[in-house]
Amino acid sequence: MRLLGSTWALVGVCAVASLLSGAASGSVVAKNVVVKVMERTGDKLFEQTLKYPATLDTVPKVKATTPLVITFDSLTTNDTLLSLDQAMVSFQRAGTEDDVALLARSAKGAGSYKMDISRKNYRRYFSSAPGIYSVALVLGAADHGGLFYELGNIEMVGSKGAKPKTPAVVYGPKPEIHHRFSEPQKMPNVFLSLIFTGLAVAPLVVLVGGWAQMGVNLNKLQLEPVGSVVFMG
Repeated sequence: MRLLGSTWALVGVCAVASLLSGAASGSVVAKNVVVKVMERTGDKLFEQTLKYPATLDTVPKVKATTPLVITFDSLTTNDTLLSLDQAMVSFQRAGTEDDVALLARSAKGAGSYKMDISRKNYRRYFSSAPGIYSVALVLGAADHGGLFYELGNIEMVGSKGAKPKTPAVVYGPKPEIHHRFSEPQKMPNVFLSLIFTGLAVAPLVVLVGGWAQMGVNLNKLQLEPVGSVVFMG
């Protein structure tokens, strides 16, 4: 799941919630933070447990086939497990303003959370934008304020054949466009056309010839040619 807007807006929400909740209500504490890079088979390639405000000792590499898994517990200052209203893991790409916020879901019960990058999300957000990312927890509870905890850096390795988000602009002539016109429509043979025309005119010739044999005065048809033809037809 990706949230629109900057991660710093999420941080601002946490800060405002912290001020509104007041010191008496305590604040959010993240404990038992574990960052793991694993094979799909379950074998661990990297694992480190962090205690706030410690960060990662190295920069682990993450690929589509070796997902990143982050688990943590949220507590109050009194070490009471706390259900959060907001639990996100922010990924800020180094040298850019690109950021992705993925949802951390409740794992073993109230106060325990887990975020893992599925192969689908990896290909959607990171395959075409490899590089170093700064990872942070963005947590918040309405009655206990919020917490922004920077965990350190990880390296997202792009997949082979992945298309870049911003393809390079190539200047130069465009390929020539070849037009192909449709072939002329086949027409009937001229001899057949003449025969059809003759057959169409023949009844009129027979009609006029019949009138002449009967002694009809055809000169009077010139006075009302249209009316006469319609009446006699």
